[in-house]
Amino acid sequence: MDLLRRTIVRYVELSDRDWAVIAPRWKEYAFSRGAFISSVGKVEDRFYIVAQGVQKLSFPHDGADICVGFAYGGSWSGEYASFLTRKPARFDVVAVTDSILLGIAHADLQRLYAEMPVMERWGRLIAEEVLVGRATREIEQMSLSAGERYERLVKRSPQLLQLVPQKDIASYLRMTPETLSRLRRSTS
Repeated sequence: MDLLRRTIVRYVELSDRDWAVIAPRWKEYAFSRGAFISSVGKVEDRFYIVAQGVQKLSFPHDGADICVGFAYGGSWSGEYASFLTRKPARFDVVAVTDSILLGIAHADLQRLYAEMPVMERWGRLIAEEVLVGRATREIEQMSLSAGERYERLVKRSPQLLQLVPQKDIASYLRMTPETLSRLRRSTS
């Protein structure tokens, strides 16, 4: 739970009294490699912080699995739009590696928001971060070349190249696995 507190205090200050109320609402969840954390069509009930492992966010389209992102060490995981709106998920979230996530149920987080202004502020800051991150990703996908997208991934998250199947990285970067192989060879 030390990771949880460190993660929250990156955004807001917490007193020990605040922490005593917040900590019991979060639980640890373990997922084996290949396990679905969230599934298309089901409402996401938990918001997660990744303690360990890598997860892939993807959706099925025309017989392919389109990867839209990854979650790993200290980042958020789960199908956030479904969690917020209480509508069926549009993405699957699957454990790429054995994973341990710290999660809070929607109802528990709503209670914390109502009881603690510091947590409501935290929630707003997280939503802002997710929104800015998605916008940045969309711009990068539309404006950068395949090579530039690959270079950004290597700079931002090099560990993914060792942990995630090449086909998933290629899908995330919106390129064929062959193009990704060529880029990897040319930069090694």
